[in-house]
Amino acid sequence: MSRPSLRPRSLGLVLLALVAMAPTVRAQGARIPALREYLAASAALGRINGVVLVADSGRILVDTAFGYADFEHRVRNTPDTRFRVASVTKQFTAMAVMMLQEEGRLDVRDPIGKHLDSVPDAWRDVTIHHLLRHSSGISDYEEWFEGYTTQAYSDYMSQAHAAERIVHDARSKPLDFSPGSKDHYSNTGYVLLGFIIERASGVSYQDFIRTRILEPLGMRRSLMDRSREILPDRATGYALRDGAIYGPYWNGLTPEDLQNAHYQLMEPPQGEAGLVTTSRDLYKWDQALYTDLLVSRASLDSVFAPGHGDYGYGWFIRTSAPGTVSYQHSGGLPGFSCYIMRIPSRHGTIIVLTNLETLGRTVRDLAAILAGESVVAPTARHVVPTDSAVHARWTGTYRAADGDSLDVIMDDILAVRWRGHFTAGMFPESERDFFLGLTGGTARFREIDGTAELVIRDAAGAEQVRAVR
Repeated sequence: MSRPSLRPRSLGLVLLALVAMAPTVRAQGARIPALREYLAASAALGRINGVVLVADSGRILVDTAFGYADFEHRVRNTPDTRFRVASVTKQFTAMAVMMLQEEGRLDVRDPIGKHLDSVPDAWRDVTIHHLLRHSSGISDYEEWFEGYTTQAYSDYMSQAHAAERIVHDARSKPLDFSPGSKDHYSNTGYVLLGFIIERASGVSYQDFIRTRILEPLGMRRSLMDRSREILPDRATGYALRDGAIYGPYWNGLTPEDLQNAHYQLMEPPQGEAGLVTTSRDLYKWDQALYTDLLVSRASLDSVFAPGHGDYGYGWFIRTSAPGTVSYQHSGGLPGFSCYIMRIPSRHGTIIVLTNLETLGRTVRDLAAILAGESVVAPTARHVVPTDSAVHARWTGTYRAADGDSLDVIMDDILAVRWRGHFTAGMFPESERDFFLGLTGGTARFREIDGTAELVIRDAAGAEQVRAVR
């Protein structure tokens, strides 16, 4: 149920990382081979375990699977494997709201108290629109824990009637801000939307999604998750063993580096994270959003219009280059991570579903290849055991000749914060040599007459900055 933004912790830096100094994939004029080369390199290192579908100009370029849906029974992933897609569910919830609005059963301007009982006084100015845009100020239940990969999170979410408990507990918490004054991602808001959909439609949330969206679109392998039900082709979720993110992830993952993820019971309604689906079914969903099959163009325009930040109704709206707008969303649950990106200007789609808790920057790189850019293919690194005492001697503020400054800090591992550019974890290959997980570049320290020097290079080896402390 995670948001795509980076958490300010070392693990967050790792999850969006790319290895450095590898052969360049030549994408221009050879996108399909370039996509396949990149994915094969990543899969060989164990960093992709799932399914990938890439389309451009309405044509599927890649539709493939890697690794195992079940390592214990050696069941391989296929394009028909079903994955939990967590927060990707939110776009279906938003669509359900828009369908009900077109039918006159609700209005996004309605205060939520019109559709929910016993709303706290602090929530009386919260509207459905605020919930959809993450601008309600209602506390995000995921932030009550140290992330969704923790045992405490899974224990809480696996209790009976978890959705009702989330709402009950959220009622007693103060608003994070006045409704409509800013945006802050809140899974709780989409739990509330699930209940609103039930009240407005007169049917259960899962029945509405099934009969009004999934079945009309032919998404026959998609449904709302039920942990206790036997579901053919359901993937099992896996996490990295403790410490694996610092070495094996970069050197090459093996099944011995994995463990079963924390178990999480799934019960309705699950407006924020309950969908189980396949890459091919999500592509049907993507294609339907170019039509008025579900709602009018005016409603779709509302879905894809950003609010205070970059969130519309169930989608992040991002601009990667002038005139290039994409609609995207990530999803994360114990043992699963996924991403869907739509690029309307080129009728392009990227869907990655995995049964690992790490996804890396796969989607970003695939999008770059689609755009004709050269991308560094993943390759094995040689991370060495870290000694924080040895590496801590490199901490401090470094200044470049042009006055630019960089801060090297210790946060579980060494990290560099280059203002206006990036903050990246630094993974040691020696006492002085590091690679930057986020950028795929490298960093080298050396001492010259008592002065510490830092040189950072990009993934292709070109020097980006040279600074001294």
